[in-house]
Amino acid sequence: MEWTSLLSTTMGALIALAASALAERRRWLREVEQRTRDDRRAAYVAFLTATAEASEILVNIARGHDRDETALSRAGTVLRDSNTLSRRLELSLVAEDHVVEQAALTITLLRAYRDAVAQGLTFETEEFQSARAAFNEQRDRLTQHMRGTL
Repeated sequence: MEWTSLLSTTMGALIALAASALAERRRWLREVEQRTRDDRRAAYVAFLTATAEASEILVNIARGHDRDETALSRAGTVLRDSNTLSRRLELSLVAEDHVVEQAALTITLLRAYRDAVAQGLTFETEEFQSARAAFNEQRDRLTQHMRGTL
């Protein structure tokens, strides 16, 4: 009789220990997933903010609101000045591959948009509007891809 009660107690303790370890592991995994999502969200917001800042600078130059003797040269350096390129590198560390690919395409279209403004095209020109629309559409696609990973 003593052996059965000792065996029952031991089995109960082992089951409780295993259940506790399993619950702790699940909690730890949830926390890791939450930190990963938070890191992604921060990188996504930083990248989208940088591209929005670059776009706003370009629109202001093209509309003539920000026209002076250095406006066209500022258009040429807008990617660097808005930290878009460094934000893309940060994004590449935490984002899934398809998001990184979409971000690279967004940068490519932002460069075309920048080049249109740096050439002196104004807001009313078809070439400017086409470059701006292509960039905005791609940024919207990128945002959809980002949402899918959060």
